[in-house]
Amino acid sequence: MKFWLLIVLIPIALVPFALKAALTKKLLFSNKNYAKQIEVKTYILTQEQVAQLFKDPDKEPMQLTVDELDKATRETKKRYFVVRVKNLGELHAWGILSCRVRCIHEPFKIPIFTNRNQFCDSVIDISGTVIAEAKNSPYPDMSYEWSELYTK
Repeated sequence: MKFWLLIVLIPIALVPFALKAALTKKLLFSNKNYAKQIEVKTYILTQEQVAQLFKDPDKEPMQLTVDELDKATRETKKRYFVVRVKNLGELHAWGILSCRVRCIHEPFKIPIFTNRNQFCDSVIDISGTVIAEAKNSPYPDMSYEWSELYTK
């Protein structure tokens, strides 16, 4: 009987430690000011542009206008939201980037693990969605913010 009591009480006793660990992580490692040291670039690209990006990652992709994207994707029907992140600072950084594309209701929550001096790319298929222009610009309307950013 005592054995079963131990099996039940040990997990219950560990819950506060798990909660404390999550809180400790937030308190010790949270550092949204470090966002200044992280370069973030967002694009909406065609399938061919994404393939070229992975073939030559150091080459900057050209963001097409909304009209050019619509014209280019009529043949392939594939469009991708691409986030490129590069850590320019000295600390190891990770977190969650919240990216918004106008006309897509929910922001994309993208987990980010940065590497120094090299882009880390995330690609999300957004085929079949309407892409809206930014105000006073023919390019897609995109924005991002750090939901969580930690450094160590």
